[in-house]
Amino acid sequence: MPDGVPAEEVPSATLGKVIVRGALFTEVLADDVMASREKPRAGEDEREAAVRAAVEKTVRTLARQVLGVDGAPLKTYAEWNVFGVRHREEALHLFNVARRLNGSAEDAEKN
Repeated sequence: MPDGVPAEEVPSATLGKVIVRGALFTEVLADDVMASREKPRAGEDEREAAVRAAVEKTVRTLARQVLGVDGAPLKTYAEWNVFGVRHREEALHLFNVARRLNGSAEDAEKN
């Protein structure tokens, strides 16, 4: 993990101890670009497209920022998709930790 990136060790009932790290600047920018390019798909309106983009960002965040104690990503995007179905509250808790750690970058960008 790069120096200066905030991280926390988080106990998880299902996964044991995990490390949640903050986003890198390139990751924040990539998420912003992906969100700005998201257009409604067939049968969706703008609001539904925005919700889909937010959900996909949640799973992407888990896949890149929740790490094992060895510092490697704990699960792939597809694996987090499955984990979230079975352990929704736990997945959302880990995402919220990541989001909090990302806060300084996201808040600075808004200013």
